[in-house]
Amino acid sequence: MAASNHRPRISLQFNDFDFRHRKVLEILRARPRNMTDMVVNAILHFISCPDAEQEYNKESLKKIIREVILEMQAEGNLGVCSQSSEPDEPAADPDLSDMMAAFRNQA
Repeated sequence: MAASNHRPRISLQFNDFDFRHRKVLEILRARPRNMTDMVVNAILHFISCPDAEQEYNKESLKKIIREVILEMQAEGNLGVCSQSSEPDEPAADPDLSDMMAAFRNQA
């Protein structure tokens, strides 16, 4: 039996509703000659970099949001709204929901 010249292929389907997918598709279309190398390098980097997988997990995003909100408060661009059941009760450390409430009250 003769050896086949068939090379393995993979077909990717991108989600038009996901901005990340649209961005990757845009990048790949801009580099039609080296798409495979780019995909290979990206996957190998993702697997070999221990922080890559955790880069956009829920906890890291919450941390980034808290940092941005605290910076905005320090610069005076954003006020803090604390909801306390007792008027004389000291406010607890603000959590993300309290910080997000400050954005809603800016309108």
